[in-house]
Amino acid sequence: MMFELPRYEFRYFDNTDWKEISEIELMDGLYKTYHKITPAIKEMIMGREVETPDGVYRLKNKRKLPIPG
Repeated sequence: MMFELPRYEFRYFDNTDWKEISEIELMDGLYKTYHKITPAIKEMIMGREVETPDGVYRLKNKRKLPIPG
């Protein structure tokens, strides 16, 4: 079984199209709103979308992954 790294997507509120983004872009975008981004990433791993003033972030593959620990 191969492990696949998570991929993330972003969309602006005024747009319906999702754009794949890098993990660095995700971290940068979330840090502007959430000074502790780990809880926001956990929300995405659980299949939820995370809103910021700029738009919405989500995990690209919809499969829920177990949270370690």
